[in-house]
Amino acid sequence: MADKQVLNFIDRIHNPDKYPVIMNDDGSWSTHRMAAEVDETGNWMVFPTIVQLPDGELFEFQDPYSAMEYARNTGEFVQMKDRKEALNYAKGGYKKGTPLETFNPFAGK
Repeated sequence: MADKQVLNFIDRIHNPDKYPVIMNDDGSWSTHRMAAEVDETGNWMVFPTIVQLPDGELFEFQDPYSAMEYARNTGEFVQMKDRKEALNYAKGGYKKGTPLETFNPFAGK
């Protein structure tokens, strides 16, 4: 569908410089963490466990099932064809070939 809005987490992958980051306890930073789960009908889906809330802040779910429920309620997920594809994407495949792969929010500061 040409008029379908780009998912927030997908836009954050392709335009990381336009979005906030989360500072982790170890001093590192994160823009995304992804999870993969199978739904009750056997369909695999990937979704972020770090989401951007309506106020613009990033929020990290500690429980992947809560993140999955949020994703289903907001449409912030992508269907995958099988387990292997879903797990590969969630383990970092979403970064490959995108600006997020080499993004550093502190470069040049």
